[in-house]
Amino acid sequence: MDKFNLDDIFSDPIFDELIAETPKKQVKRIDPEFEKFQEIIEWIKNNGGEEPKKSRDMTERKLFSRLKGYRERPEMIQKLAKIDEFNLLNIQNTILDESKENPKSLDDILNDNKLFEKKDKVDSLLDLSRYKRTINAADKYSTRKRASHFERYEPLFKLVQKEIANGTRKIIPVDTEKNIKPGKFYIDNGILLYVLSVGKYYEDKHGYRNAKLHLIYENGTENKEILLRSFASNLFDKNRHGRMVTEVMSDVMGETTVEERTDEFVTTGYIYVVRSLSSNPEISKYKNLYKIGFAGRSIEKRIANAENEATYLYAPVKIVATWKVQNFSGRKLEKAIHHRFEDKQVQISVPTANGKIENPKEWYLISLDEIESSINDIVVKLNS
Repeated sequence: MDKFNLDDIFSDPIFDELIAETPKKQVKRIDPEFEKFQEIIEWIKNNGGEEPKKSRDMTERKLFSRLKGYRERPEMIQKLAKIDEFNLLNIQNTILDESKENPKSLDDILNDNKLFEKKDKVDSLLDLSRYKRTINAADKYSTRKRASHFERYEPLFKLVQKEIANGTRKIIPVDTEKNIKPGKFYIDNGILLYVLSVGKYYEDKHGYRNAKLHLIYENGTENKEILLRSFASNLFDKNRHGRMVTEVMSDVMGETTVEERTDEFVTTGYIYVVRSLSSNPEISKYKNLYKIGFAGRSIEKRIANAENEATYLYAPVKIVATWKVQNFSGRKLEKAIHHRFEDKQVQISVPTANGKIENPKEWYLISLDEIESSINDIVVKLNS
């Protein structure tokens, strides 16, 4: 084989081919707006030629909002015209959701999907979509506050937890928002809650049935402002693991209520007997004059303002006897006691600061021994 020197190699035509620069392959870049618009076209093709609507389906709702945004921007209509095979951006076309009503609340603003629709590279820097769930959650719970008189509802939660544990109640997936009614229990984000009340139903601006709810939470908070549809969206949110708690059959049949059954497990209050320390001779002349009342919690707090209340004859009082009420309704026991001593009741009239006359009840002319004996007798019969 002949040997080649460097000059032979460099002058060889094959060498020129080896060192020739390979032309770079041009990569055709697709405008992202074309891709997003093509999503709308594909959706229409897959849905019988119908445009996306403002439905509860998040994909359809997103495409609806995107198409609406394109139709409102002349530069996008011009840009996408060449791939608009369904003539969706024709200015003569019906504009989706023509309502231009100004938002009336933060809920209205956050429910406008245009807030979360990217429009260009600058807008994408302010893209809030990743925080949408957090924003909505913060708005829904912004009115949750410490529940007033939570002691009234705490026994309900204790009872329901006990009934869940013994199998009387079940925790099941949420079926439909139509079953969100007063007296029912749900679990939202791991917290047991009680639907205390549902306000008057109305049709919102989107055509959906809505209402204001009053919810009591097991952690001692309440929300009086949350809307039915907002609450329902929480329960159906997979990330919040919403659940509903089944009802007790006797409650469903109207034979019992959860409030009545709660009385069987907790202290419901206190029956108390007090003696008046009034300096009014028309009152102090009675040696066996007693008031029999009921207090849901502290008796001391109940009588702390006695000097300013007609029911205590506008005078301080002294506690002489108390009974803790358990296993039945304290209010019912109080009513039974008052009925027993009906013939012992004293009609008392006391003047108020503005000159009016008050006639406080629940004062009885009777010995303390007879009161104690009768109340103990009533309690025994109620427990039998």
